[in-house]
Amino acid sequence: MNNSTDREKLITALASAMGQGDYSSTKYSESKYDPTTGTLFCQGYIISKSTVDEALEYFKKAKLRADQSADADNSMRNVALYYQTAIEAIIMMQKKASADGGRVIAKNDGR
Repeated sequence: MNNSTDREKLITALASAMGQGDYSSTKYSESKYDPTTGTLFCQGYIISKSTVDEALEYFKKAKLRADQSADADNSMRNVALYYQTAIEAIIMMQKKASADGGRVIAKNDGR
């Protein structure tokens, strides 16, 4: 057995143990956010609540820096918008999942 197959089996087993069912079928077709644990499952990764929270804080700080640089460099305005987009996507994912009382599932093409 190769390492890739072993890794996929381990991820599936861990996801199943965490109550996520058969994760292998969603590896390339769906991303899932579980609001009860704050965990994001996407493209073969299991991203913990703390990592999602850290990402949100990172994007907020990076946006602030981009906003502060925007006066001197007009291109930084666009960079600030990129960060704001990421911030809003994370917040919307969290709010939608909580409001729906369940998981948010997004289709992707595995890239």
